[in-house]
Amino acid sequence: MSENILEFKNVVYRYESDEDGTMLPPAVNGITLDVHRGEFLAVLGHNGSGKSTLAKLSNGILVPESGSVSVKGMDTSDEKYEYDIRKTVGMVFQNPDNQIVATIVEEDVAFGPENLGVPPEEIRKRVDDALRAVGMYEYRMHEPHKLSGGQKQRVAIAGVIAMQTECIVLDEPTAMLDPSGRREVMDAVRRLNREYGITVVFVTHFMDEAVFADRVAVINDGRLLLEGTPHEVFAREKLIKEAGLDVPQAAALASRLKRAGVALDENILSVDEFVTSFKKLLRN
Repeated sequence: MSENILEFKNVVYRYESDEDGTMLPPAVNGITLDVHRGEFLAVLGHNGSGKSTLAKLSNGILVPESGSVSVKGMDTSDEKYEYDIRKTVGMVFQNPDNQIVATIVEEDVAFGPENLGVPPEEIRKRVDDALRAVGMYEYRMHEPHKLSGGQKQRVAIAGVIAMQTECIVLDEPTAMLDPSGRREVMDAVRRLNREYGITVVFVTHFMDEAVFADRVAVINDGRLLLEGTPHEVFAREKLIKEAGLDVPQAAALASRLKRAGVALDENILSVDEFVTSFKKLLRN
């Protein structure tokens, strides 16, 4: 995973004020960050931290004020690369209802490839493969508005896959879902990363979702505060809390029990790790 599919170098971006058009303080302020091919990168931050702006900078929806963003060496500020960049990096947004454009699931997934001029027989194959990849093939003839939130979001992800993007950037895709929908989306995204080798940039404010990433980047006030494996990042509990975040629930519970004298393993982050450690304790 040494090859970078995305590179942010000293990136600065700021928005204009809605009131008088003056420039606001930078939403992204000097971030340098690489995304390696095939990895699962979780991007964490409180509301207003700049993480969603970073997501939109990743495929040219926004262009840096200074610094650069490149996709496989293509500068997102260069319009001649726009088509190739959008084919390489696909976006999935927070509200699944805003991403549905057709009245039948398979037609919605086919929308992107059709606009790319893909031949009909190839579209058919891509749609079927994409729906199978996210576990929605049996719903291919359903009406999207009758699906649950988690199912709609998986259809949106399938639409990106059908365009054969190499990287998917998901901007808080579970924020509007119930726990069941969140699990559906997380399972689908993890499967795409593990089994299909798709690079994932997963923007979230749910700490438990970041546990499954290869690497975590914490954004605070537009700057890169922390970067490392989930265990490395969440070990910095004091700094995490100063950034307005928290550690995963399993880690918080394990920490409280250890302070109370329970001899659990160190660096517990996930529920599975907690259960394994607790079972080991009961056997001793």
